Amino acid sequence: MRNLLVRTVTLVMMAFFVVSCGNAPSNVLTGVKVSTENRNGDIWMSFAADMNLGAMQFASISVPVLHPRGQTPIGQLELTSVLGGANQLKISVNVTELADVQTTTATLPNGNMIPLIANNQVIAIKIGNGASVYLAISEKVTAIGVAVPIAAFDSIGRTLPGLNFFPVVSTGDVIGTAGIFTGLNAGQNGIAVVADVSKVVNIGSLLNNASGVFSAKMAVQAEEVQSAIKLDYRSQAGSKAQKAKLDSMIYDLHKKKAVLRMR
Repeated sequence: MRNLLVRTVTLVMMAFFVVSCGNAPSNVLTGVKVSTENRNGDIWMSFAADMNLGAMQFASISVPVLHPRGQTPIGQLELTSVLGGANQLKISVNVTELADVQTTTATLPNGNMIPLIANNQVIAIKIGNGASVYLAISEKVTAIGVAVPIAAFDSIGRTLPGLNFFPVVSTGDVIGTAGIFTGLNAGQNGIAVVADVSKVVNIGSLLNNASGVFSAKMAVQAEEVQSAIKLDYRSQAGSKAQKAKLDSMIYDLHKKKAVLRMR
């Protein structure tokens, strides 16, 4: 049984919720980097997730993050693949510019709950090609999520719609997850990465230090809503039958060395 599980992890590579011999969820998330910097008085946060996708690779692309109002560029989303099979999702965003954006209860593109963030209020920003970035910020919590629809996964969604497969793991001081979401319709299938980076950066504190106080709207949100943020650290998975079918379909893409393109 142990050899079978090891073989499954080795071959499938992107089996998002395989249970290893140690009863811990295996994961494609191999590394996380997060940092902040002050650019001309504005607080920027950069987040990069390294992923092992087997023989599959991201089609490299860079997409601007635009402010929900006015469409001013306030960041960048990048998908890249490098020699050796490593794939990286990276996003940088000017958090100061988002301080007065109204929070909302958001979902993944398939309508399901965002892992870790769950039903907490977030700043949700739609990016080109159907991708979205989610920020949950309080004086004690900083969580970031990115969802990217992948065209090659639409065939999976037609067979296995409405699924979330997200094993939650610890990577240093970051608790994160990388997994797959599926939906019946084109654009509702893809990869999402979500991380609690509270032990590494404290955006609420940085915004306070930079401006002396949150903007009026953010202050109200921090007091009435954001202070109540409680992240959900439970992994998400479907049934064993759904998982087996997903593994098979992902393995087919692995064998074909599929290029994973944003829709």
